[in-house]
Amino acid sequence: MIGKKLKRVLDVFYILRHRHGGFEYLRQPHASIASFNILDQLAHHIPDLGTVMDIGANQGQFACSVARFFPNAAIHSFEPVPDTYQLLVANTKSLSKVVTYNFGLGSESGKIDFYQNEHSHASSALPISDFQKRGLPETSKTTLIRVPVERLDSIAGKMGAIEGPVLLKLDVQGYEKQVLLGAGSFMNKVDYLLFEASFISMYEGEPLFEEMHELVCKMGFKLIGPVGSLEVGASQIAQMDMLYARR
Repeated sequence: MIGKKLKRVLDVFYILRHRHGGFEYLRQPHASIASFNILDQLAHHIPDLGTVMDIGANQGQFACSVARFFPNAAIHSFEPVPDTYQLLVANTKSLSKVVTYNFGLGSESGKIDFYQNEHSHASSALPISDFQKRGLPETSKTTLIRVPVERLDSIAGKMGAIEGPVLLKLDVQGYEKQVLLGAGSFMNKVDYLLFEASFISMYEGEPLFEEMHELVCKMGFKLIGPVGSLEVGASQIAQMDMLYARR
């Protein structure tokens, strides 16, 4: 098993030599090895994208990687935490194809309690689990705030033309099912679906892979395969980024 530090060195070397990467990419403060690697995998399965729905955009890491692999794609990035949203705006201001939204998505419109995490990637509408606290103690500190949420099918008509093919990417820390339940008829426009699937509860009350897989299959998608993973502790895979395509 390759150690995590060695793997990181190999990833950096790979990105440096990649035609979509290079030093220009890595020198950016918001550069993400994980996002770059996911997009590298997606590009093997998806020849082109017209629109990317970036749900749970954080600081723009995924959006910035999309812009390098699919430069013609329109990117709609949603981030509910005000402080993180300001970083998202700053990090994507030079990308003309990115439109940002300072609210979350869910099954109902309104406001919800939200756990803002000191490790911003781990912020969620759900409290973190004891498993995550033990395995990733840096995510243990949270502050409870209130954030606005909307249903995706309620706001889709306000976003202008949605050009296909469409990728719906969910990185909402256990809240994926609620976003999908609020997507309604918009799902008919989605060609590809990407979301974090947990095999062990990282957040209290989150649905695990089996439940999510059954839900999206009923929505008309088929599994292509994993395109990324999260290891916790001694190489224990707790999550995988799963890519689905419409049947």
